[in-house]
Amino acid sequence: MNSYRLLEHTADMGIEAEGESQSALFQQMALGLRQIITACPDIRPQTEMIIEVVGMDREELLVNWLGELVFLLETRHFLPACFEIETIDEQRLKARVRGETFDPARHFLEREIKAVTYHQIRVESTGKGWTAQVFVDL
Repeated sequence: MNSYRLLEHTADMGIEAEGESQSALFQQMALGLRQIITACPDIRPQTEMIIEVVGMDREELLVNWLGELVFLLETRHFLPACFEIETIDEQRLKARVRGETFDPARHFLEREIKAVTYHQIRVESTGKGWTAQVFVDL
């Protein structure tokens, strides 16, 4: 049931995802974000980072999670390959992210993300799992 799809919007792009659990949902949202940034299939899981974020609610937690991934790309040139959510609740997330430093000879950045927004954001529990939607400013 885990999946994501990209949504087109004027100067923005969105991610809509579902997951069997809140962990799976946040993992799918991160995969969607990576797809917006780059479609490179060969990002190697060479370096590991532990990411911890907090938020007042699930929506803010999602914005902060994705925002931290954008920040790591901008400041450390870190391209994530895979995501493992270790712990998550309504206000806290701890994840292990593996990836590598951006290499212009091997990687191509398709879009620059300015910010993760609250525009039409939603994070919802359904009877069968979780769904979410978020837009990023390009």
